[in-house]
Amino acid sequence: MFKSQMLLAVPLLALALSLAAPVKVLAEEGVRGRASLGGTLVEKIEVRAYEFRSGTFGPLTGERVVAKTETGTDGSYFIGLPPGRYVIEAIKKRGDNKGVGPEPGDYYCLYSNSPVMVAKDKKTTVGLYMVEVPKTTVAKGEFSRIHGKITFQGKPVERVYLYAYSEVVGEFRGPASLLQPVASGDFSVRLPPGKYYLVARKRMRGGPYGPIGVGDLFNFYIGNPLVLGEGEEVGIELPLVERLSQLEVGEGDFVGLKVKIVDGSGAPVKGSYVLAYSDPMRVGPPSASVGPTDESGEVEINFPQVYKYLRIRQTLGGPLSEGEVYADAVLGSPDETETMTIELKAK
Repeated sequence: MFKSQMLLAVPLLALALSLAAPVKVLAEEGVRGRASLGGTLVEKIEVRAYEFRSGTFGPLTGERVVAKTETGTDGSYFIGLPPGRYVIEAIKKRGDNKGVGPEPGDYYCLYSNSPVMVAKDKKTTVGLYMVEVPKTTVAKGEFSRIHGKITFQGKPVERVYLYAYSEVVGEFRGPASLLQPVASGDFSVRLPPGKYYLVARKRMRGGPYGPIGVGDLFNFYIGNPLVLGEGEEVGIELPLVERLSQLEVGEGDFVGLKVKIVDGSGAPVKGSYVLAYSDPMRVGPPSASVGPTDESGEVEINFPQVYKYLRIRQTLGGPLSEGEVYADAVLGSPDETETMTIELKAK
């Protein structure tokens, strides 16, 4: 079920020398953060970066690692990367795993907010929340189905959604081949034989759509892609992690452009969402989204420049309704640092 390829270890001394070398990109730009397991910082976690391109998703599509490093004794790491978008993965092998991919018992994380953006002369903070890789079972049955449980810290998760994607498209944020509500953690779904990418999300505000916010639960199935054969019953556990605020963001770190939503009188509007499209018509599911805005009407966005056509709404899902309050805007330079103010009005 799990991918494998050759692993090259990076000695800590070699890492220290490479970071000290006078190469501007390593000193100024890249991804940094800490890796933890159940609240405990973990050393010797291998952190890998994959360049993101449309139709790819790092280890899930067999892409090449473009840079890697190892966490220190305090769980911290830094990877120097040129500006761009990256999928971030972390693994600590335990036992006899000789391949590159995770196996049961390993510690693993495919960063839930991948792909992340690295901006010119900026560092992006990425906290890596590891889980222990559970076992997967395969048995013959009357139908092809996937069954198992969705957990958080070892306990079943209630009112969570399971998504199955048949292809890598839309960064796993668009419509799925299967959207299954899971009431109490246990699930069983029949699917045609094929290859599936599984994701589980629990939004504290409820509902199956919209961005993942602080306090929400999320994770990719660690064995993605899951290959379901004819008459196979695959049993899995999908452990979730909590999206936390990045408390260790340093001065000068890249967090995105700040957008402020106001009403006609200039007062801030709380609870709005910023949706991003590559098409100026802004139809169909958005390519990316953030929100809701806070008490100050603000939210930070770090969309790639190709998703420059913005729409601000106070509801998610479906087309605009008659009389709905919304606003459209166009994202300027990706290096903008000043706050972008957008007025929300009925149209």
